[in-house]
Amino acid sequence: MNRLLDLQQKADAYLIVNPAALQTALQLQLNSVRLQQKLLAAANSCGCIKLGTAKLPLPEDAGWAELKSQPTGDDLAGLCPACRQELSERLGALLFYAAALANLLGLDLGEICDKEIDKLDLLGYFMLM
Repeated sequence: MNRLLDLQQKADAYLIVNPAALQTALQLQLNSVRLQQKLLAAANSCGCIKLGTAKLPLPEDAGWAELKSQPTGDDLAGLCPACRQELSERLGALLFYAAALANLLGLDLGEICDKEIDKLDLLGYFMLM
């Protein structure tokens, strides 16, 4: 079974407390903030990762491949098991509320994902500008 469809069905079954579209959108946004807070906590409190904050030089004549390989200043390789688990849970909550909102709007996450992939295949880097 398609995993996105499975998630949408579970979200439909389990979202029983105030399944209004605005409340669900608010929960999606709230969980996004919680994910950002945990990412910052992993960098600041735990220290298991490093987030680059300095402005990095951008070569004027760089091609797409060079831009992709530009350093970000982030060092995410050392994510500790506790932070990895919590960040995974936060991403899972985001997926749940995205599926719930898609249900409320009558949208199919699988179709949305397919269209996004098609758009990326067609436009590539230009889509992100």
